[in-house]
Amino acid sequence: MNLLAEKRTVFTASLVMTALVLGSAGGGYAVWQFWQRQVTDAEFLRRSLSRLEASGEAATSKRESPPALIRVGSVEQKSLQPARAIVGRLTEIRKVVTAAEATGKIIHMPIEEGTEVVGGETLLAEIDEVWSRLALRQSEAQKASIEAQLRFQEREWERVESLHAANATTESELERVRAAVDELKARLAETEAVIAEQEERLARAKVIAPFDGVVVAKHAELGGYVTPGTPVAEIVSRGEIDARIMIPESAVELIAVGQPLKILVDPLGEEFEGTVVSLTPYGPGASRTFPVRVRLDDHGGRLKVGMSVTAWVPVAVQREALVVHRDAVLIRPDESLVWVAVPEGSGDSAKVFPVPVTVTAQTRDEFAVEPETEAGRRLLVAGAKVVIEGAERLSGESQRVRMLSLSGEESLGGADRAAGAAPAAAGDALALAPR
Repeated sequence: MNLLAEKRTVFTASLVMTALVLGSAGGGYAVWQFWQRQVTDAEFLRRSLSRLEASGEAATSKRESPPALIRVGSVEQKSLQPARAIVGRLTEIRKVVTAAEATGKIIHMPIEEGTEVVGGETLLAEIDEVWSRLALRQSEAQKASIEAQLRFQEREWERVESLHAANATTESELERVRAAVDELKARLAETEAVIAEQEERLARAKVIAPFDGVVVAKHAELGGYVTPGTPVAEIVSRGEIDARIMIPESAVELIAVGQPLKILVDPLGEEFEGTVVSLTPYGPGASRTFPVRVRLDDHGGRLKVGMSVTAWVPVAVQREALVVHRDAVLIRPDESLVWVAVPEGSGDSAKVFPVPVTVTAQTRDEFAVEPETEAGRRLLVAGAKVVIEGAERLSGESQRVRMLSLSGEESLGGADRAAGAAPAAAGDALALAPR
């Protein structure tokens, strides 16, 4: 009985599976026949293509972004003196290694590296005076002894002279006494010189700063023994500081002593006004440059020896040129470009056009340029607007943009978020655009 039921179940399942397979095959064949008729129907294909094009245009219009936001500046026709950035460093005006002038042990040294000192006042080191005072007392005793001997010999000379006048003594005796007096006078002068030297050394047992400055190195320590000439401390001046730059020979005739020159102190990112104080008329043969010193105020120690500086120095005489802001020129390996913004009507809408240029001169903030094409010469003229900021947003010629002036306070990021829809079609000024 169970065997019969199992056979019936298997038979039923086989029938169901066969029906499903036959149904799927029939349905697939029917669909295949349908699409075969459709792809050969020209009208059906035309309608499908039209629907695809319409949906693509709608999607494109939905994705269209607002005009790019740029900041612009004006092109100027003016006189420009080409300049070149010269890198240098700040250096001290004066530097000295102070030395001991007495012999003894250092008993007081109140300075460390970085200590500010005042010339003629600040104590650098004090040397023990005990040995100098003992030597002075010894010399003073020798002087007293010589003075006593001299007084005796002078009285003896007077006595011998009286005897010689009465022919009671010989000439040689008189000369002997006179020589003894002269010798004692010489010894007295020598001893007085030694005493003066020792008194001066006592006065110089204190090493005093020679000028206003900063201690940059110590060469002796408390408790050390020094003799005359032993280095004590190294000091560099403060209050004023020099920027030392190397001027190329092509520009040396344009630099003169007394000429004002702006110096950018790189670590501070600040610019300071200085004065040229020296131009050394000797340049190394290999570099063909000449050392120039520009004197600056150190602004309370903010400017420090060793800081790197940049000076923009003139390298040619002034000449008339078409001048744009430095940020307006995109310098690439193959070419340099300036994007010119041509306004559309009276609003802030414009279209931009790339103009290849040649940079003929530069200063720190400006470039002198010459357009390389005829169309560029028509666009890039005095008074034209050029892109200063936002060039990375530009993708091609005739792109619509929204302009901000160079002095505008609105940020490009914030203004971008508020940008509206695309402006109207270009005005008559676009007739100048290159084709």
